[in-house]
Amino acid sequence: MTERALVLGGGGILGIAWMLGLWTSLAEAGVRLEDADLVVGTSAGSVVGTLVAGGAQPAQLAGLVQAGLALPPEAVAKVATGTGLTEEEWVGIVAAPLGGATWPPKPLRISAVDEASGEAVIWTRESGAPLARAIASSCAVPNLLPPVTINGRRYIDGGARSGTHADQALGCRRVLIIAPMGGPKYALGHEMLEKERAQLEAAGSRVLVVLPDARTEQVFGDNLMIPDRAPDAAAAGLEQGARLAEEVRAFWG
Repeated sequence: MTERALVLGGGGILGIAWMLGLWTSLAEAGVRLEDADLVVGTSAGSVVGTLVAGGAQPAQLAGLVQAGLALPPEAVAKVATGTGLTEEEWVGIVAAPLGGATWPPKPLRISAVDEASGEAVIWTRESGAPLARAIASSCAVPNLLPPVTINGRRYIDGGARSGTHADQALGCRRVLIIAPMGGPKYALGHEMLEKERAQLEAAGSRVLVVLPDARTEQVFGDNLMIPDRAPDAAAAGLEQGARLAEEVRAFWG
């Protein structure tokens, strides 16, 4: 079996900020998420997962949330509202902070859903999808952001099938799942996550799930696409990560 998998779930702009906060606190406590042998990212998790798999360090990302997740304010506003955003504009917004980066050597799986068939697809370095388009497709929330064309087909948010796609970590001894929308508040996401967790455990994996705490859920509110709340979401992640550091270290090693 592969040793360690990191699964990062969907959760919009605020989910990205919260996961960056968690990652920062865990890193300060000596927990190296980048030591994962496999990274699985869905929607917001595809953004953070690409950073982890690509070898970014949380200290390098300290100003990312305050800087609007490295996007121009007008771009963040368009992402938050979906107003007048074309496919190419959306892909360009995702591509800009990547700076031309390509798929990292570490195994990275990014989920999306075929708009026409409803079937899940997992993008990898071998799939032939450009990294920016893979991420943009995984984050393409239906009715908010435009579907993304890859190899002649259109794809939407991986969260339309599962908020985590944790079943992609089957065969790993330890699976750490960080799921902004995996709690009971999000009934469908929670139900799918519990099903995937049971599937992993039945196959012999040890699983640790990290969900937003009460303070984070309060910051999230009912709309995870409000950029003005990103600093508060990151701060909540920092606090929660500090509290969870010992538990995660004991699990992750």
